Amino acid sequence: MTALPRILVLLATHNGEQFLAEQLDSVLNQRGVEVSVVVSDDASTDGTLAALDRYRGDGRVRVLEPGEFGSSAANFFRLVREVPAEEYDAIGFCDQDDIWMPWKLQRHYELLSLSNGLDGRGPYAGVSSNVTAVQPDGTRQIVVKNQLQRQCDYAFESGGPGSTFLLRPEAYEFVREQLLVQNGPASLANSHDWLFYALVRAHGWRWFIDGESSVDYRQHGRNELGANEGLQQNWRRLRGIVAGTHHQDALRIILACRPVAAGRTSAQLEWLYERVAACNFTSRLRLVRHMHRFRRRRRDQLALAATLVTGLW
Repeated sequence: MTALPRILVLLATHNGEQFLAEQLDSVLNQRGVEVSVVVSDDASTDGTLAALDRYRGDGRVRVLEPGEFGSSAANFFRLVREVPAEEYDAIGFCDQDDIWMPWKLQRHYELLSLSNGLDGRGPYAGVSSNVTAVQPDGTRQIVVKNQLQRQCDYAFESGGPGSTFLLRPEAYEFVREQLLVQNGPASLANSHDWLFYALVRAHGWRWFIDGESSVDYRQHGRNELGANEGLQQNWRRLRGIVAGTHHQDALRIILACRPVAAGRTSAQLEWLYERVAACNFTSRLRLVRHMHRFRRRRRDQLALAATLVTGLW
């Protein structure tokens, strides 16, 4: 009998009592894989820890000593630093308030296991996917992330929500090495999923974004980042751009990627770093000329170009 693939899932929690059990059950009930879950809680003041206590007798769930980390990214960084990939065939990341499709891990592991990928050009180091945004009133909308990947899209956006990510062990350990560097640039990133996608891509490894929605991505007032669909979400992101948040986040990602890039990618990142760091009128115009390389979706390319030209970015 063939052994099932062993999948490690890292779950970061913070005041997630309301939806946590439904999320965690959807992970533990995955088909065709053997799941282990490690949880890190960030100073929850609701019933999150009590909800986790209900899984105390389930040997598949391990809860680390709770701490105070200050953000979802910092909580995930703690998990990655403390949990090595040894003995696992793939590693995934889990939010506290979504629902995974029962075939998610099996399907994504099969994609990771393709020796030449779907296109015959080599294996994938990471897989992510589209998601389905679920509003409080039950309205559902597919959030498409699998547009054609661009040369440097990783410097300006993630490969989708981190809850859809699955990494090969060597890619995970590579990311972990960067986070274990004391005072290293990777630890300064404000988004764990964007950082992981960027490090893998900048290192020259391949990433596949699956068109099949694998997660019901619950939208509510406590989402740290929403689905980026609709007027309210786009307005929130525009305010972040005007405040310089996206510019600073992109600069931090580029800084984190510079030490791991080589060859042509290294030269591209140096060119990007000089212009993003300067961010004067001439630099912004030069970035606009190459906008098709920086975002996957045409609408996002135009929006970024507009904020660069107007100086809002």
